[in-house]
Amino acid sequence: MKKHIFIILLAALLLLAACQPTPESPIVVGKDQSAMIEKAQEDSPYASPETGEQAVDWYARLDAPERYTTSLTSAGGHLTVEVDAPVILPDVELPVVRIAPYMFTDEDAQRFVTALLGDDPQCITSKDNWRTRAMWDKEILQLKNDLDHWDEYGNVIWSGFDTRAEFEEYLQEKIAKAANAPERPETAPLSWEWEAFNVWTEDGKQETTDRYISLLVLNEDNSESSLSIDKASEYGRCGIRYMREAGSDVHFPYIDGRWKNELSITQEEATKIAEEKLRQMGLDHLACALAKSIRSYRGDTTVEGNSYEPFWAFVFTPTVNGAPMNYTFQPIVEPTDYNRPWQYEQCRVLVDEKGVAFLEYDAPCAVEEIQVEAATLLPFQRACEIFEKMVLIVENNADIYDHDMCYRISKVCLSMVSIPGQNGGGLLVPCWNFMGESPWFNDTPHAKESIGSDESYCYLTINAIDGSIIARQ
Repeated sequence: MKKHIFIILLAALLLLAACQPTPESPIVVGKDQSAMIEKAQEDSPYASPETGEQAVDWYARLDAPERYTTSLTSAGGHLTVEVDAPVILPDVELPVVRIAPYMFTDEDAQRFVTALLGDDPQCITSKDNWRTRAMWDKEILQLKNDLDHWDEYGNVIWSGFDTRAEFEEYLQEKIAKAANAPERPETAPLSWEWEAFNVWTEDGKQETTDRYISLLVLNEDNSESSLSIDKASEYGRCGIRYMREAGSDVHFPYIDGRWKNELSITQEEATKIAEEKLRQMGLDHLACALAKSIRSYRGDTTVEGNSYEPFWAFVFTPTVNGAPMNYTFQPIVEPTDYNRPWQYEQCRVLVDEKGVAFLEYDAPCAVEEIQVEAATLLPFQRACEIFEKMVLIVENNADIYDHDMCYRISKVCLSMVSIPGQNGGGLLVPCWNFMGESPWFNDTPHAKESIGSDESYCYLTINAIDGSIIARQ
């Protein structure tokens, strides 16, 4: 099984830089990182006292309230911002840390394989015809049900088909494949090696040192699991993707926070399962940043009648010296003239009564140097002044398209954020994150549609050292 990467050149320039200056400041993170680091070391009333205190009272140090409330309206009148949010601060010093992408080793890969697939996995040798008759029958039964309810919800789930007849033809193709499927696939003891990516650009096939491993195994209960491990630096980053049930529709969904727990295990029990798996994988530098009960729907379509599986969903992010990184819906910092796009390191896990059903780990990093152990930060009032100006400017499509919109900020937190470095690698810096939901008001039958929910959408990120804006995507 070969992997292919197709590089598509962007035809239009990005409208927003990754770190945009505030109206009074020319600072652009990525261009002036040296100045930002110097500022983090300045003496000020808000600098770290040399008292050796263990627990840091950021509320007192930054003159921050426990709650922040305000109401704002844009110049065009179409964007309103309602803020009624607790201000969440850590209790440790916040450093500035230089980091670099981490490259998986053979030892790492073997540890991941053992932790996720077991000590003696049996690899399926025929990857072109690996699905068993039982797997096909399960899928076909579901497709027949969708066909029977085509006008109710089948056409929504399978919106790529224009007509019922097209979908029925697709179903018949599946039935034909099932007829030739094996009862049990051929297997062999585990043996793996790194394979080269096939990379294509507009100039043709490119040579690359990027490598991957792709494994498909047969478990003792005759179920099939898949694991892929990417070791990349030229055309991507390192990453892992594991599925307990290969070929299933289970995926890490959009977290909207509306589903109650439907499993027989509690959040605490599920957390222990996820944390133990990360410990086995050697990823115990990650800490839980999000835990929610969710439903994983086929095709991410929540239309009534569509089948789903309930899970506990977790997002784990790195910590440095106890300083946290919070979870946001946006996983990438936008590129600029000074740096490439920068993906946040995080691990997403789905857990049910059987254990880990899905695990995805992206963009691992290693600490190169702690450049400032305890950064000097702007006072909270200054952060609010920047927020109240820039939240009405950054990505304000409401005024551009004359479309009424309201941001509802329900959480303000101070945490570490990773941003791309000017000369490669990245920096972890303290940032203010203004998070919440944003209902769109329009004339459609669905009068209110949330694009960010459960306080996971970050509408503005402000560098807590120099006040520059960090644009996420």
